[in-house]
Amino acid sequence: EDLGRLDLPVTVVHGLSDPLVNKSGGRATAAAIPGAELLEIAGMGHDLPEQLYGTFVEAICETIDRASSRR
Repeated sequence: EDLGRLDLPVTVVHGLSDPLVNKSGGRATAAAIPGAELLEIAGMGHDLPEQLYGTFVEAICETIDRASSRR
């Protein structure tokens, strides 16, 4: 319920092979936050693999751009 009160750009990143949190958890989190974007990554588990650093940086930069455009 509290997630629905957030008023800021959010990107939820979720690995589709996460053994700890089902993909429905990432989807529910993104759905609960108004305007949130969801980035699901096939083959990624509950970690941040180095080969995906560029993907993470891109997602962060896009979130920053969304925040900047709100000003």
